[in-house]
Amino acid sequence: MVYFPAMKRRSGKIYRIWVHLRLSYASGRDILYGISRYARANAHWNIRLLPFSGEGSAQHFPLPEEADGIITSEPLTADAVTSPIPLVVIGTREKWLGRRMRSLAFVRNDDMSIGRFGANFLHTLGNFRSFGFVPTNRPYYCSILREEGFQAELAARKRTNVRRYVNEDAQDGSMVDLAALADWLDSLPKPAAVMAVHDLRATHVLEAAILRKIKVPEQLAVIGVDNDELLCDFTTPQLTSIFPDHVKEGELAATTLQSLLKSGDQRHAPTFRSSAKTIVERESTRPLSPATHLAEEAMSFIRHNALKGISAADVAKHLRVSRRLCDLRFKECQGETMLEAILRIRFAELKRRLTSSKTHIGKISSACGFSCESHAKRLFKKRFGMSMREWRTSHYVLSSTCSTARVSPSRGLQQVQRPS
Repeated sequence: MVYFPAMKRRSGKIYRIWVHLRLSYASGRDILYGISRYARANAHWNIRLLPFSGEGSAQHFPLPEEADGIITSEPLTADAVTSPIPLVVIGTREKWLGRRMRSLAFVRNDDMSIGRFGANFLHTLGNFRSFGFVPTNRPYYCSILREEGFQAELAARKRTNVRRYVNEDAQDGSMVDLAALADWLDSLPKPAAVMAVHDLRATHVLEAAILRKIKVPEQLAVIGVDNDELLCDFTTPQLTSIFPDHVKEGELAATTLQSLLKSGDQRHAPTFRSSAKTIVERESTRPLSPATHLAEEAMSFIRHNALKGISAADVAKHLRVSRRLCDLRFKECQGETMLEAILRIRFAELKRRLTSSKTHIGKISSACGFSCESHAKRLFKKRFGMSMREWRTSHYVLSSTCSTARVSPSRGLQQVQRPS
């Protein structure tokens, strides 16, 4: 069992909270981090992580009377909990739960807005001859809403050649699905722009494009949703993705549950939506102009080599253009200089390593591309207002506890203990 103490001492009841999420996805882990961050700062909770098998049956909650509150992303499991325990369901629509409507609330991303956001981004890249949307072959609620938003935004911009891929008989990513998806992509007038419902589905689009030798992004621009970095960086070319604020979604779920715990039984089921999102541009999309093409090539080189100690001059040399021209075009398209982009990537990786390991700061600085530890420390403090050691102390939260997770065979529940 993992205990998230409040930052300030509080008296009163400590609530027993069960959390049931798909932690195999980056979005689920980000949601969990948001829950833990809220609980540490604002609540007295003992949190128990339940294993996720995807079956969605009542056996996931063998002793619901032991819990004071539940957060889950599985609607079928949530429907199985008929007791009046306060329950927050993440990422589904209200009418999928028919057995109970008391002490219940819903939290989800604004999926319609995500679809509009993706369509608007593709629209700004240039005058594509066609647009397409690739949903899940099963009618998941987020897929339906994202497609509706995508279609609505393009219709508002008077883009008429908008198509959707349909193959409800095939499993997502199967050979049958990929073959049909390849034929569909081949039929789109080029250049084309396609949005997939999430990053995993977008990787299927890229695989299908390879089958028909469709060049990405020259002939086909592709974006996904969730910014699952493991998937986005694994693909060739790397995948552009919409990044919903899943951490904020987790905090919203925890805030909502805390409200239910304090207010007692409710006879209505409100829905709270998280609308924060950004776009993380990678190689699978490219604005249709020479200047932006140069900036994208520079950004790709920086993304792959920033941790190897490169300089802005190395980027210009790789692209075989003058340093001044490269910096000018990069600043126009990316809104930052090449040096700023290099440092941004280095500091992001440095912060990740500081909060996920106890490796010596000097070794981390070197591994992140800084040749001088003292210089890295000065830059870090100037940028973030605290030293690396202070950052590590204040942010070393969930990563250390998750590494000590163990499953209790007698109860079938994942129990996590704080490190000594």
